[in-house]
Amino acid sequence: MKKYFVFILLLTTAFFTACTPETVIDETELPAKEAKRILILSEGFYGDNSASLAHYDFDKQVLTKDYFTSVNQRGLGDTANDAIRYGAKIYVVVNSSSTVEVIAANTGKSLKQIPMKTATNQAKQPRYAAAYGGKVYVTSHDDTVTRIDTTTLSIDGSVQVGADPEGICIANNNIYVANSGGMNFPNYDKTVSVIDLKSFMETKKIEVGLNPKRVYADKEGDVYVYSVGNYTTVPATFQKITPKGEVAAFDEVKNIMDFTLSGDKAFIYYKDYATSETVVSVFDCLNDKLLTGKLIADKSIAIPYSITVNPFNGDIYLTDAVEYVKILGNVYCYDKTGKRKFTLENPGYLPNRVLFLN
Repeated sequence: MKKYFVFILLLTTAFFTACTPETVIDETELPAKEAKRILILSEGFYGDNSASLAHYDFDKQVLTKDYFTSVNQRGLGDTANDAIRYGAKIYVVVNSSSTVEVIAANTGKSLKQIPMKTATNQAKQPRYAAAYGGKVYVTSHDDTVTRIDTTTLSIDGSVQVGADPEGICIANNNIYVANSGGMNFPNYDKTVSVIDLKSFMETKKIEVGLNPKRVYADKEGDVYVYSVGNYTTVPATFQKITPKGEVAAFDEVKNIMDFTLSGDKAFIYYKDYATSETVVSVFDCLNDKLLTGKLIADKSIAIPYSITVNPFNGDIYLTDAVEYVKILGNVYCYDKTGKRKFTLENPGYLPNRVLFLN
């Protein structure tokens, strides 16, 4: 995978929220009452097939670092960007290997490795995924969104979007795709594609900040967008797209490096280089207001790499890429008040996603 910037990675959370009462979409299925286990996806380093999937059991307090490898007697591949749980399956997006690995959530066993190739057999370089209505939708750097049927585990559609699409979410009977143009420096894209779910056709592009990276939808059907900027003269931005397609900017959100949504709140993190703290702030999506104070301010994290919120108890998980060299990363867990609960040491190289299982 070609990195845009050391600290930027999609994160996200694996759980997709419902939108408006009249257009409720099916959520990624969660454990019935609580999470008893988690999976930790680690991206690995480009070119050395070091992507991995670790497993942690809360009751036993046991971390199995090479969980996928131990179950399947092979590795995930080269550069795992994203993973989501949908129903009884896990879908892992492996960028440089250009595959989507489908895994049984209860056993960790691979069900199928789906090649992501163009019509001319070129690697699509898949990036991120979202799920709805028995389909998984995957963005790829061939400027497309690919649709996978979750029953047959086969590709049944593809639609052209903008340049180098990244984050993807579903709301208001539409798919929203962040078109980064990240491989076209300095000519980044600055649009979000809107795809009608029923026809699977792009209906419009909405202009947002430069180099959009992340999109998440809240329960009201508003889509929040994090755009990276150009790393120098154009700063990162945090915006909202309403169900009507109107765009609002929140200039009070500064120095954003990534975010996730949980309930009616956005959890935003950045690195304060003056204090060496990794800071997590909270944005109230119902009132479009950045809450005062720092929920988390932790100097332990060298390079914050992703953020996820446990939907059952509100625990916050931050991953650490350490020095972005061949050193295993860490995962830090905090309670909903921001107090550190525990650390999972060295689950893999560049841990970038946490999934919750029963």
